[in-house]
Order: sequence, then structure tokens, then C-alpha cells
Amino acid sequence: AFAAAAAALHRRTGGRWIILGGARDGELAAAIAAQITASTPAAPLINLAGRTSLRELASVLKLCRVVLTNDTGPMHLAAAVGTPVVVPFGSTSFELTGPGQPGDPRHRCLHTSVACRPCFLRHCPIDRRCLTGITVDQVVQAVTESLASPPS
Repeated sequence: AFAAAAAALHRRTGGRWIILGGARDGELAAAIAAQITASTPAAPLINLAGRTSLRELASVLKLCRVVLTNDTGPMHLAAAVGTPVVVPFGSTSFELTGPGQPGDPRHRCLHTSVACRPCFLRHCPIDRRCLTGITVDQVVQAVTESLASPPS
């Protein structure tokens, strides 16, 4: 879904992509990079997964106009350095673990209203409906709105 959103956003905004993650995220990051490149060959993309120190990660996040991420430590770091964050929340709770201060209008927390959410499970025993219910169009809209908002 991240790759599909990246491709749609590139077509709409011409944006550049930086893939970030830890050393253990290398394989997944490479797969996402390959998907983005395959669907949008002209999209400028840099894969920095596993290649930044914490200080470098904070610097890169500060330079971004918006960060599209899942519920992770870098999400909180992006919010801490003042970068707007768009987060599709699945099994976790944006009310409990969302970016920045509750109600901060810079951040957009996407979620579905399914009975099993939030379960906080790392592996879904059902069908990941909490995530698959969030559409690429919703993600694109949230990022686009974030880009259109004046900086704080």
C-alpha cells in the first residue's frame, strides 16, 4: 500500500521519496523501493534504510515536508522535529500512541472502525481488516492535505 500511495502521490505532486528504516528493514525497504520504481520509474527515490544514525535520521525527517509512516519510533521523531506525519493505524491506537500532542492538526491519523481494533497484535489472526480498510485514496488525500497546509 505504501508503494501504491507513493506512485499516486508522485503522479499528483511530483514528490521525491526517501525510504527510512533500521538495519532489519533492509529487505522490506528494498521491496518497497522496487515496487515504487516499477510503477513510477521517474520518481526520485533514495533508500536509506539501515544507513542512518539516530541523529542523521532526525535531520532527514526534519527536511521532509511530510512523513508517511506506520506507528513507529521514527513517527514520533518526525513529530518531535516538527514535520507533519500521516499514519495509517492498524492494530495500534492513535489515541494512545499517535504522533505529537493529541489533537495536533499537523498530523493525520488514518484508521478504520472495526470491532477488533485496537488489538495491539503484531500478527493478525484474522485478515488485517484494520489496515486493508484504509484505502490508497485516503492516504493520498491525507498527504495532499498535509502538503497544502501552511507550515507551523
